[in-house]
Amino acid sequence: MIFDWDKYEINPRDVRGGKTFCPKCHDSRKHKSDRSLSVDIKTGMFRCHNHPCEYKGTALRRQPNEKKEYAKPLARIQKVSDPVVKWFETRGISNDTLLRANVTESWEWMPQRPDVKSDQVICFNYMRGGELVNIKFRDPYKNFKMNGGSELIFYNIDALDDEREGIVVEGEMDCLTNIECAVYNSVSVPNGASSSGNVKLEYLDNCWESFEGLTKIILATDDDEPGLALREELARRLGKHRCWKVHYPDGCKDMNEVLMKHGKQAVRDVYANATQFPVEGITTLEDEFDEVLDWYHKGPPQGLDVCIPGFDLKFDSQSGHLITVTGAPQSGKSEFVDLIMANMTRIHGWKWGVTAFETQPSSMHMALIAEKLIGKTVQFRHNKEHRMTEDEYHQALGMIDDHYFFVKVDEADLTIDGLLDKYRQLVLQKGIKGVVLDPWNYVESRQTGNQSETQYINECLTKIKVFCATYGVHFILVAHPTKLKKENGKFEIPTLYHISGSAHFFNKTDDGFTLWRDYETGIVDVHRQKVKRSWLGSLGRSSYRYNTFTRQYEYTEQA
Repeated sequence: MIFDWDKYEINPRDVRGGKTFCPKCHDSRKHKSDRSLSVDIKTGMFRCHNHPCEYKGTALRRQPNEKKEYAKPLARIQKVSDPVVKWFETRGISNDTLLRANVTESWEWMPQRPDVKSDQVICFNYMRGGELVNIKFRDPYKNFKMNGGSELIFYNIDALDDEREGIVVEGEMDCLTNIECAVYNSVSVPNGASSSGNVKLEYLDNCWESFEGLTKIILATDDDEPGLALREELARRLGKHRCWKVHYPDGCKDMNEVLMKHGKQAVRDVYANATQFPVEGITTLEDEFDEVLDWYHKGPPQGLDVCIPGFDLKFDSQSGHLITVTGAPQSGKSEFVDLIMANMTRIHGWKWGVTAFETQPSSMHMALIAEKLIGKTVQFRHNKEHRMTEDEYHQALGMIDDHYFFVKVDEADLTIDGLLDKYRQLVLQKGIKGVVLDPWNYVESRQTGNQSETQYINECLTKIKVFCATYGVHFILVAHPTKLKKENGKFEIPTLYHISGSAHFFNKTDDGFTLWRDYETGIVDVHRQKVKRSWLGSLGRSSYRYNTFTRQYEYTEQA
């Protein structure tokens, strides 16, 4: 069985005698030593015995490919009372809009006020296809909660049905503002923007079909740092080529403030004056002004560390890169790329689209990735401590299920256009941040009769670069070198110029490295031969011993 303890903020290692501290109510408890949460490690069931908290559920994850089951909320059908109607009127929202949006009222216990039995709350009802899917509750103290265990979707998602244009805002009040201003094709994210900068869009995973037919999407998130980060990730997922951004009047950070300070026409004007994301064509200083100022005040964008000792190459946190990898035969190119993928998943939560022609079937590749995620082997090798436990294996499989999506090489369109289209779908549907294509020579050629191989590869690499820039995806391309010379029985150290087909594999890549293995010493040298942005790494070499018993890379100072 696979458990997702982190999702429920439970650390199974802290469970003593079947009990631990409740993550929902412990901070508000007078008796800090009371372990009120009962946890069954074997089944994943948990329940808090502190009234009125009673936090409960199961951490049992669905099995791979098993459809996730969501809790259906109990409908709250009480119409909003006069005091609530008057409060909405102070925000510029009429009762007609509340009726149109099916806003209701109820009494609920709120976890932020654990000692109060219940509060009068506003119910924002999340409907899809006319069916109640979730409810967000808001109390008079601006505390919120979603219905426990229900599916996260966009608020007012049915408004995008049969539309060619759509608007995304950051809160239900902004969505109601739009309805009040007769802007009906508007949806809201369910949980605002994260102040931590960790933007997770589970609701887009669940609603991506509603955006497929849209040709224009206006993103009207809040004009603050979390809101702008949310806007960037939404644009990356939805495709910047069809996204537009709004510019608020001075002193306003969202649409409801525009309505209250300037009126309905001002709201409509903000949308009318939205500007397209500068993806292709011409851009100006005005388009890039905030980013240009950041270079002065904050310096270059900080890279994300791959956390491989000695391997000085960081991944750009804001834009996509093409990374080209080559190496002598049997030097471990695919294994090292798997290590990069695993580290970016474990440390930064990245999701990956994977096309691996030589690591088939995909089940085998999944097991190999599990070894890199856990740092132990799947099968027994020499020492039983080298092998991961069954629980560790299921932990790795849970991460693979959430973060890796494998192209079926026997079914897919294997031209570069077909593969890029598949990766585009994975950006929208799953939010992948990285792609691995291993190796290049399996990609089906569409070279025309009057086109040289060099011209064709240049054209393909340009398409990959545009894809990286448009969707903010790092693309790791593994390519075999031409036949290498041997001296004293050892292959020469290859460079990116040795890749079969074209020098463009060096010229067009952002970063590139090669692997070379000395079979006498067992040392694998990784040569960083191109790092386009100096603040993200350096040229050089790092050496590793590949431990065949643990199947892990061990950093060595040997040069």
